[in-house]
Amino acid sequence: MATLLRDAKIMDFDILAIQEPWANPFMDTTHHPAKDRFHLCYPQSNEEGAAKVCLFINKRLDHSQWRFESHSRYLCTVTLILGQGDETREIKLHNIYNPDQRVENRPSMLPRLRKALDSDRQIEQIVVGDFNLHHE
Repeated sequence: MATLLRDAKIMDFDILAIQEPWANPFMDTTHHPAKDRFHLCYPQSNEEGAAKVCLFINKRLDHSQWRFESHSRYLCTVTLILGQGDETREIKLHNIYNPDQRVENRPSMLPRLRKALDSDRQIEQIVVGDFNLHHE
């Protein structure tokens, strides 16, 4: 991830959706060498461990035009407000890490994703992630 965030071409992107980010053993965060260029949106860890997803939002995007929501350490969402004045609309980007049930002994996150999608059916939504469906 360090190589990715230090690449000069990274500024071409508005949002980076990362699954299985490096887990800092000392702080509730991940590696972030691009603090001057990206906001890190990182779900808080809990008793089960560090977050499995995070988003990097380019600082050129107006922070008042997006909001971050952490559903769990496996699922997070950014809601973007696009357009200006009366011509605005929202779009949601969901970033999911669906654990491999055989290895991690965790329930699927797909029902939780479905619940997030169903809560805002009237707006456009994009889903990205590591679904680990090849293990099923």
